[in-house]
Amino acid sequence: MVVELDSELKIPVSAVAEVLYCPRNFYYRVVEGAEDTNAHVLQGKLEEERRNSRKSLSRTDYRQSRGLFLTSDYLPLTGVVDVVEEKDDQIYPVEYKKGELRDNRNDDVQLCCQALLLEEHLGRDIPHGYVYYASSHQRRQVYFSQELRELTLATIREAQTIIRMGTVPEPLGDQRCQGCSLAARCLPEETKFLQGSGETPVRPLPAINLGRTLYVDTPGAYLRKRQERLLVTKDNDIVKEVPLCSIEQVIIVGTANMSTQLTRLFLEKGIQVFYFSGSRGILGWLNPAWGKNVPLRLAQYRACHDEALCLELAKTMIKGKISNMRTFLLRYNRARPDSSLEEAAGQLEKLAGKTGTVQGKDSLRGIEGAASRAYFQVFGRLLGEKVSFDFKRRNRRPPKDPVNALLSFGYSLLVKEAVAVCQSVGLDPYLGFFHSMVYGRPALALDLVEEFRTIIVDSVVTTCLNKGIINPEHFEERLGGCFLNEAGRKRFFSAYQGRMNEEVTHPIFTYRLPYRRTMELQGRFLAKVLQGELPAYKPFLVR
Repeated sequence: MVVELDSELKIPVSAVAEVLYCPRNFYYRVVEGAEDTNAHVLQGKLEEERRNSRKSLSRTDYRQSRGLFLTSDYLPLTGVVDVVEEKDDQIYPVEYKKGELRDNRNDDVQLCCQALLLEEHLGRDIPHGYVYYASSHQRRQVYFSQELRELTLATIREAQTIIRMGTVPEPLGDQRCQGCSLAARCLPEETKFLQGSGETPVRPLPAINLGRTLYVDTPGAYLRKRQERLLVTKDNDIVKEVPLCSIEQVIIVGTANMSTQLTRLFLEKGIQVFYFSGSRGILGWLNPAWGKNVPLRLAQYRACHDEALCLELAKTMIKGKISNMRTFLLRYNRARPDSSLEEAAGQLEKLAGKTGTVQGKDSLRGIEGAASRAYFQVFGRLLGEKVSFDFKRRNRRPPKDPVNALLSFGYSLLVKEAVAVCQSVGLDPYLGFFHSMVYGRPALALDLVEEFRTIIVDSVVTTCLNKGIINPEHFEERLGGCFLNEAGRKRFFSAYQGRMNEEVTHPIFTYRLPYRRTMELQGRFLAKVLQGELPAYKPFLVR
């Protein structure tokens, strides 16, 4: 049989069957290099590790060899054969699966791929193999018929076509999506709904980042690993001890340090570490290996050279920012009617409407600047009578008063969130569409932050001041600037985390989910727009 296949474009055996089950899943795992896991995936990995703890097994009636890695010279296949079994002068592959015994064409194709590799490696025909199902402790015999071999080769050909085209297959949006480890990346129901071909999603998908952040702001603290726990020590005394499995992100402020062993572990586990200065905000971050989603970054780079697309994305983001400013003022105005708040909200409504007609980013920046001035001119009126601080105008680098110190620190934390979103999605945080790409400035992270500045940071600032959570003793003056001290930063960070984990009704999908997850969704929807899956980017608007 003559098969037109590119033998140089190798495909993992474990991924071929995904083409039959879900081409979109195959694309994410092979083309984008997705490694998302859930309980099902972890269980399968644990079972595999237990099997491979012994490389071979000999008994009176058969012999098993495990974890045999093979690559074909003639077919575009490479991968690991779970088990090669020898019995009565017969050799055949055995594929292990979790779950109950079942007839499954996907499993048959994966096993047939292993047989094709073995036939080339051993130079002999292999007529059959077995699929072993762990939950029922039963195996099913699979005959490698001509029909199955042709289906396997056709599936390999389709896999190569998906890779060459570089286009994300359409989402399935059916029962196969239930329990899929890539669901939070794929967003099948949301994508189909935004494409106009699906129903409103009925439930939010779980967040990848659950907000489990370790905040270290103790001068001279030292972080190190002891077994499966992280210790924060100072002068050899343990300040805090937490399980490593409960940490997703670390924020280090000031002079705290950590061991090389812990740094290596964070890199291996994909845990980001952000470094902050008490006066300068975010300094940088320790980031695990760069994501494998090259097609997305190429799409992002192409988009940045498309002036029309850049302008459309920037207009949508800034309209979202101005609209959320207006909503925030109106919320306060309902509780404490103030004509100046109502007037400012009217100005913001007009400015938001003008974003749709601008012809360039300079004009858009002018509108955004006018909106910020109108908003901050009345921001001080959001503070209660008992608040001992005045707010006249927005200032920074350094902030000159306590309110601006809170805003600056909060915006730095929010940029940190946006950087984490970009990196988890696979976007370059430095390549933006509205903010100019100045050296060292994460322009895309700043773009994503715009829709959330008011509804997250400004909300936390006004809450902390109006409820007396932050008081005059939580600030210090240095070199002409005003900054939060250690106690103030800890109080503010606690309130900020609470806001990020607070649930809100999504304006499009109507289900409830945390603000942290809404930021991640915005990053993923932006990626889908860049790759042509969605027609347009929609901002997150609070009601």
